[in-house]
Amino acid sequence: MKNIILDFDNTMGVRGCDVDDGLALLYLLGNPERCRVLAACTTYGNAGIDVVDANTRALFEKLGLNIPVYRGAAGPGDTDTEAARFLAEAARFLAEACAAAPGEISVLATGSTTNLAAAAARDEAFFRNAADFTLMGGITESLVINGRIMDELNFSCDADATFALLASGAPVTIATAQNCLPAHVTRERLSEAFTDDAWLMGAIDYWFADMGERYAWDGFAVWDQVAAAALIKPELFANEPLLVALNPRLLFAGYLERALPGTPQAVVSAPVIANPSAYLADAVAGWQRACEMLGLER
Repeated sequence: MKNIILDFDNTMGVRGCDVDDGLALLYLLGNPERCRVLAACTTYGNAGIDVVDANTRALFEKLGLNIPVYRGAAGPGDTDTEAARFLAEAARFLAEACAAAPGEISVLATGSTTNLAAAAARDEAFFRNAADFTLMGGITESLVINGRIMDELNFSCDADATFALLASGAPVTIATAQNCLPAHVTRERLSEAFTDDAWLMGAIDYWFADMGERYAWDGFAVWDQVAAAALIKPELFANEPLLVALNPRLLFAGYLERALPGTPQAVVSAPVIANPSAYLADAVAGWQRACEMLGLER
C-alpha cells in the first residue's frame, strides 16, 4: 500500500491542454488496494498555475473527492526569495507531511518540479524524508511523433529544481517520454470500455482531435499514468537503471543524457513497459473501476 502525494499540472477538461494528469489520478483512485492519495499539489506545466489550480479544484468537486488540494508555485521565480519559498502552500505541505511521516510517503510528480525544490528549500531533509519520488518527464533522445518533434515539458520547466532532486541522492523513478510511448490509447480502444456519452469520454475526447491535428496521431500516450502505474504496479514493468549526467544545461531541454564514466551522475530507475497490451488493459480497468466507484457514467 502506497501513501501518495500527487504533485501535478492537471488540465483534463481544459481545451488545448493535455489530459494525462487526470487519467493518472483516476488510475490511482481505481486501485485502492494498492494506494491512497493523501493530497494533491498543483503545479504549472500544461498551463499556468491559475488554470491548473482552478481546474483541479473543479475536477475534485465534480468527482466528489475528499482529498485536500494545495496550490503550488507559479514558476521557477516563485522560489527565488526566502519569503516566497516559505509562503508556497504546496511546498509547505510537502515538507511538513514528509517530516511528520519520514519514509512513509511517496511523491508522484507529473508536472514541473518546482514544488519539490521549494519543499527542500523549506526543509533540507525533505528529499530524505520522502519514501521515494516517481516522476514523468525527460527525453533520452529527440521525441519524434510521425516526423514531428514534441518538446519535453516537465523537467525543462525548472531545470534547477530537477537538478536538485536528481543530485540529492533520493530514490527516483522516472517514466521517460520514450518509455511512455507504448502506453498509447485510441478512441476506438476506449469505446470498447466506455459508451460514447460516458463522462470520461466527454472529458478527454477533445484531446484525440488535438493530437490528430498536431501530430497526425491516431490517439495519444497516457504519459503521466505510466508514472502512476510504475509506482503502484511495478510488476507491469522491467526496471532498468539509468545513469543520468548531472548537467543543468542539458536539463534545460529536459534531456537525460546517459552519463559517461567519471561524469557527475545520478542513478535512477527507468521502468520499461513489459507488455504493452497487458499494460493498456490494466490502465483501462483502473479507469473503469474509478468511474464506477465515483458513480460516473460508463
